[in-house]
Amino acid sequence: MRNILTLALLGAIGFVLVALYVAPSQPDLRRWYLDHACEHLDKVSPTLCQPLRDADGARGI
Repeated sequence: MRNILTLALLGAIGFVLVALYVAPSQPDLRRWYLDHACEHLDKVSPTLCQPLRDADGARGI
């Protein structure tokens, strides 16, 4: 049971880290996060998707 909880926690942390550091430089991944994940991530903290929004506005996509 502890292993499953650890795996779920690491998955959630990885999901957020990808949104912060990888997705802003990848147009398809950035679009997916903006369309699907940011509505949920904004409930945790409004600043989690800010790098995605900044990159989206800078590139005009």
